[in-house]
Amino acid sequence: MTEAGRSSTAARAAAVIMIATLSSKILGFFRELLIGSKFGATSATDAYLVSLTVPAVLFATVAGALSTTFIPVYSEIETKKGRERAVAFAGNLFNVILIVSLIFSLFGAIFSRLLVKLVAMGFSGETLEMAAAFTRITMFMSAFVALANVLTGYLQSNREFTVPAIVGIPYNVIIITALLSSATLGIWGLVVATVLAAAVQALIQLPAATKAGLKFTLNINFADEDLKRMGILIIPVVLGTGVSQVNVLVDRMLASTLEEGTIAALNFASRLNSFVYGLFTLSVATVVYPSLSRLSAEGDMEGFKRALGRALGFVIAIVMPLSAGAMVLRIPIVRFLFERGAFDSRATFMTATALLYYSVGMVGFGLRDVLSRAFYSIRDTSTPMVNGAAAMGINIVLNLILVRIMGLGGLALSTSISALAGTVLLFSSLRKKIGPLGGFRILTGLIKSAAACAVMGFAVHYIYGLMSKVFVPRTLAYQALDLGVSVLAGVVVYLAIVLILKMDDVIWAVRAFIPARLKK
Repeated sequence: MTEAGRSSTAARAAAVIMIATLSSKILGFFRELLIGSKFGATSATDAYLVSLTVPAVLFATVAGALSTTFIPVYSEIETKKGRERAVAFAGNLFNVILIVSLIFSLFGAIFSRLLVKLVAMGFSGETLEMAAAFTRITMFMSAFVALANVLTGYLQSNREFTVPAIVGIPYNVIIITALLSSATLGIWGLVVATVLAAAVQALIQLPAATKAGLKFTLNINFADEDLKRMGILIIPVVLGTGVSQVNVLVDRMLASTLEEGTIAALNFASRLNSFVYGLFTLSVATVVYPSLSRLSAEGDMEGFKRALGRALGFVIAIVMPLSAGAMVLRIPIVRFLFERGAFDSRATFMTATALLYYSVGMVGFGLRDVLSRAFYSIRDTSTPMVNGAAAMGINIVLNLILVRIMGLGGLALSTSISALAGTVLLFSSLRKKIGPLGGFRILTGLIKSAAACAVMGFAVHYIYGLMSKVFVPRTLAYQALDLGVSVLAGVVVYLAIVLILKMDDVIWAVRAFIPARLKK
């Protein structure tokens, strides 16, 4: 297949993942809306979110690193030792992770109160006890999340992207069902449903993995040579990806000392921010990662650089206008999505403030995800760890300074600045390692996109101001109308500038997503 053909195929694969991811994320949004409506920015919501933080910090970071390190190791085993050996390795890894994760889960459940006290140092009384009780249940999410990630890595290694992309759909449906029954089940129903939903994420991938050749046996070999090699690779990945969890931990530790609902407001804003950039970034990174691993294994570094440069340019061109739009329309967006039930105007203001400062680093978050996978594809897991640690240090220092000046806005801004700094460090390190990455082309695209976003931002601000005067946003219908017209106008303005400035990455992506038969 020609390079153009591979690019087009990869782009369409990314489009399929985008659709699946969009469906999942829309449901995830609805889930967050219901949580906000049913429980608001209150101590109960704070306790629930902290109970999710504890297993994430203890083990979910390892789980997330499993699929990342699995793909290059599995590919190498399959190439050098054959498919049968690679499948046996995957089966053994599944069994080992099951045992280890269950031990960690039991440990966390037993010491839940102590762990909560460490994570949320400002909690006391009923909030502390509630969070500890929730954590005794949510700790068992760790095992299910870990197994789901092993299955995801296996499926993606075998070019099956759709099933891993849709696992978020049943996850969200289960939690949404519990929330719709909250009058009967209450906050405890939400906690139990969250663990059940995590279990389904693993179970739903089992048939696809079996169909793709994975065999489940009772054989367990902790001394397996390939398992040890993956263990060595995963350590720096865990430390590197764990930076985000440590940042969340520090944010929530400091947020627990601020007014009630601060943790919830940061969570809602972070979810909204990650929804916006994650839809495109996750899809591009998921598809480009196996391709980068293959190009690296083949020694085709020129092809590697071209594929990476295209992915980075696409993220910049798409995520930057989303970031600008979120900044300009932050209050009406949060009001429209969340403000109902227990989620009042106070919660809207707090969440919108956090969203403003999270949006500053939106492009940094997206580029960081792609660049990290570039390092992993060349089997360098230590550089992202080192750079991630540096970014974490920046975040912690800024957190301690800005939280005193800006409150919850300072916590969000610190996260954004550290993400941007980490991205610069990653790009610089990768350039030193493999040579020029087309920095001038990427910088040109960045400048063009920034100029387009500035014009778009002014246009959106002006149009929303006009719309809100004619259709005062007191009802949900008028809020939707004002936002819809403003967003549509922003899209038109941005695309017009894309054509005027000839922003190739956006134009390439649109053409690549169009099926070949429609181009004739």
